[in-house]
Amino acid sequence: MIRIDDLTKVVGARTLFAIDHLSIGACDKVGLIGDNGTGKTTFLRILSGLDTDYAGRVQMNDEISYLLNNLEDELGFISQRRFQQNCSGSPGEQQRLKLEHLLVDNKAFLLIDEPTSHLDIMQRKLLAKRLYSRNKGFILVSHDRDFINQTCTKIFELVNGKIEVYSGDYSFYLCEREKRYKCAEREYESYVKEKKRLLQVANAIKQQSAKVKTTPKRMGNSEARLHKMGGQQNKKKLDKQVKATLERVNQLEMKSKPYQNAAIKLNMDEREKIHSKVLIRAENLNKSFDSKVIFKNVNFAIDNTNKVALLGDNGSGKTTLLNMILNGETWTHPNLRIGYYSQLGETLDYTKTILDNVLPYSIYDQSMTRIILARLGFKTNDVFKQVNVLSDGEKAKVKLAKLLTGNFNYLVMDEPTNFLDIRAIEALEELLQGYDRPLLFVTHDVSFINNVADSLLLIENEKITGFEGNLQQYNEENEV
Repeated sequence: MIRIDDLTKVVGARTLFAIDHLSIGACDKVGLIGDNGTGKTTFLRILSGLDTDYAGRVQMNDEISYLLNNLEDELGFISQRRFQQNCSGSPGEQQRLKLEHLLVDNKAFLLIDEPTSHLDIMQRKLLAKRLYSRNKGFILVSHDRDFINQTCTKIFELVNGKIEVYSGDYSFYLCEREKRYKCAEREYESYVKEKKRLLQVANAIKQQSAKVKTTPKRMGNSEARLHKMGGQQNKKKLDKQVKATLERVNQLEMKSKPYQNAAIKLNMDEREKIHSKVLIRAENLNKSFDSKVIFKNVNFAIDNTNKVALLGDNGSGKTTLLNMILNGETWTHPNLRIGYYSQLGETLDYTKTILDNVLPYSIYDQSMTRIILARLGFKTNDVFKQVNVLSDGEKAKVKLAKLLTGNFNYLVMDEPTNFLDIRAIEALEELLQGYDRPLLFVTHDVSFINNVADSLLLIENEKITGFEGNLQQYNEENEV
């Protein structure tokens, strides 16, 4: 059991979060979500005891184990046990070893930051099963929506310095979020309608007051006095009604208009598009490194209209295949202009602003370019920030904006969701759904695959097979 009272965390001059009261049960399986920079990892560090620089009270009645990012001792146990990392394998192998040591104790409440890092789809699925079947609870931070949905029965959203609690899985959270949006929309419409009605009433009374006649010139003194007294009383009464009506307007609880982005279509000039059916083709493709065979007599073709997800286990050759396509080891249409995104590649000028990195290479005007940047989180004056002050996640978004607005007729993307928070991933999905050119991408994010891809290339046992449809449709058809 964890109990939090009046917890406030300040970083510099900024209050990162202020949580009045929060209780977490010993068996609660919690997914902690929120934009990058809202304090998710800091919150876990406070619960783990690694961060004691806060105001308020945090009471823990259970043994806690943790796996947190960006720590020299990445895997820790509050009970003073320490895991000494001795793995020199790949990042995926190191992550699996850390998780194995974390999960071996089924009695501890877990705090886990980005547990799916470096894991492929099957490894994530197995990890989700193990976490969900544990007797004790956990709080995990992840940007993998499908993983959260498979493991968590409660969602904490860290937003505007507060934690909003949703008592269900991620699908429940999405439904509730939509309900809250619809409710806010109705409340705003009701507010606007009532305010308009009251202002119309006040205006009508004002007009009525203005029509109160002045004393006619030929009227006698006594009659004039009576007329004036009656008119003044009537006008005074009307003016009082106007004032009371306007006070009712001011007393209305102000409602802000809920904001929802309109869909964006990223269209290219038809003359710039390729109208050939096949854009990329491989025939009897082979690849090996020393004695390790990656591909053996592989044949495949990528059509002009497809948004293709390239899938396979870690080490199966996904990035190798992308590099072979980029290096001309497969046939590509001679008019293909490939835009390439890689988390390792560097395409930014750190001495320039965000806008100056994107706009000179954009096929769109400044207005449209800034709309795309805004969707990725760079609104108003944010575009004038220097790139050298940005976080890794923000730099990734600038690189993606540069790719999406560039003069390319085909995109190749290697792990585009890495470093992105859920809001940015959803924004990227929407932009790619409105992108009118084909693309090929690698990711282990199941939700992203299902929301963007309309076909798959699957690498397995040194072969590549194609499938028309997304991963959910593939799993249903193959009863996975």
